[in-house]
Amino acid sequence: MVGVQRKADVSGWMLAVAQVLPLPHRAVAPYTLGEAVSELGEYAQAAEPLSWNSGFPKKNRQSLRHEIDVQAGALGRRLSAMVGPLLADLAEDSDPAAVAATVANFNRLWRSEPAIAQAFLDLCDEAKVPGATSRRLRRLSTILASQIGPAARDSFSLLSKAADVLVRSEEDLARGWGQPHFEQLTEARRLGMATDILAAAPTGQVVVWTVYYRATISGMREVAGPMTFLRPDWALPNAFDLGVNDFPERAELREIREGSPWLEDLHAECVKLGNQAILIRTDLGEWQAASAADEARRRIDAILAIAVEAGGTSWQHAGATTVLLGGKVWRSSLGLVLRPSRVIEEDSYGIGSTGQIVSGAARQLDDALANGPMPVHLVEALNALREARMTDHRDVHFYGIRPVSPRVATALEDHAMEHFASALNVRAENLTTALQRREALNQADNLVAQQLMAPFQEGWSREPHEKRQELEQKISECRPAGRVINVSGVVALLDQIRALPMTDLERADFEEAIAISTNPVKERQLLEEMWCETELLRARHRRVRNAVNHGLPLNETTLNSIRRFADSTSSTALNLALTSFKTGDDGSTLLGREESAWTHRMDRICRGMDWAADDRRASGDA
Repeated sequence: MVGVQRKADVSGWMLAVAQVLPLPHRAVAPYTLGEAVSELGEYAQAAEPLSWNSGFPKKNRQSLRHEIDVQAGALGRRLSAMVGPLLADLAEDSDPAAVAATVANFNRLWRSEPAIAQAFLDLCDEAKVPGATSRRLRRLSTILASQIGPAARDSFSLLSKAADVLVRSEEDLARGWGQPHFEQLTEARRLGMATDILAAAPTGQVVVWTVYYRATISGMREVAGPMTFLRPDWALPNAFDLGVNDFPERAELREIREGSPWLEDLHAECVKLGNQAILIRTDLGEWQAASAADEARRRIDAILAIAVEAGGTSWQHAGATTVLLGGKVWRSSLGLVLRPSRVIEEDSYGIGSTGQIVSGAARQLDDALANGPMPVHLVEALNALREARMTDHRDVHFYGIRPVSPRVATALEDHAMEHFASALNVRAENLTTALQRREALNQADNLVAQQLMAPFQEGWSREPHEKRQELEQKISECRPAGRVINVSGVVALLDQIRALPMTDLERADFEEAIAISTNPVKERQLLEEMWCETELLRARHRRVRNAVNHGLPLNETTLNSIRRFADSTSSTALNLALTSFKTGDDGSTLLGREESAWTHRMDRICRGMDWAADDRRASGDA
């Protein structure tokens, strides 16, 4: 939304809604009430009726009951009233069959157009409250993302499209929608259009065409249920060059040829000697178009896993996909890659930064390694974490390393954490609690830092001001570990920062951060809130680990919702274990230091010293 022109009929609250509607870049699917209820339904469907009210299933239900209660508390008034009766029915959960039936009804309601409209109105109502912050608004916008599903996270997200309708000029909208002109849009008309967009996730009969290279099949055409594997060096000449061989997919290939540019490239390449590729058609039936390509690959890769397990080689995806909705091309890739990309030899970032890390580690661990090798538990944990980090890593993107799935990464991190506890000679439960304290403090610090920098954030809503950069340099500093905010400096320059132009939402975020930084009561409230949030994450993480280790139901959204927490806590545990190896300090001493960071923070709050004053004292400016 860069370059949006603010219009006289677009109010501050509407701008706030537009700012929080789209999910942040690369955000995972949000975990909200909808996901918690669905998780309960999956357990109910998989549970044995005789064991539902005892042992492990009962513990999982208790954990999920708390999760559902907390997530229900985040709903707005309108949506809460709509789903309330079904949540009340779920309170009586002694019969797994009844629970599964209630969850099915809830899921239908949760994703219905009336529920989406109510959730959007809840967001708008909250944005109209004076001083509404992005923290509260984003909680409500993620509920909308949950209801809309994959179309909220798509490259052409419905959330972004709705945000555009709220704030863009009529001229911009007309160009974007390919219309000659737009009539003047009132606030009510903008809201109506946005509501219509949010409820319009494209769904219907979906077919996906895609290509794999380093691949072949025994014949020219193989069928596996809804999947059809075709040799393109046979299928495309017969489809496009008036070949004599007919086959069921021939007419469809001809129809989608114009809307799928990569088919021409494949047609030209497949007749070359030595090229090995497979064209795959997957019929998904009734499906949401935004998630179709991922779902098709998931199904194909399951078949390919059988071949690899039996000793075959992995097929490589060529990056070319066409999605058909109702028999018409809905979206298509432009080109395809039938050969591995050339490795970047002069990779100064990857090689240079790795060299710096190795040099730093060598200097810090020199004395410890001279006294003996790393303990076996520490080595095992390091190797497990190295594998776990290969879900989305530079080696995966640039050097052809096989990516690790989030499910496998979670199991590896769980394995590493047990070894860290052994290396530190502490109970795993005590280690997890100390890490949770650190995570809660980090989340509080990051939130306040982000809100203190709200007036300086790059964005389409930012208005130019000559003193903005000068003030930003006075209150923040970029270091190798990240940006550091001088809290006391922000308070000292408060009047000048307040004079900067900013949206209502940015001002509300900034003022909340100032209140937290200067009022110990507000700071305590934030820390307690972050502790409750990490407690919820920790319980969900436990359910995910149990599901991974014991083959219990686990959907992708639930799994991905704990990945950042799992990465962060395992990295902190690694630092503790390396510190113990380097200094010789025992694990209980190091855990005590982690606990003391929280204790000292609370002690300072109890003494009535605010965050800014403590920052001033620590920097020697007091």
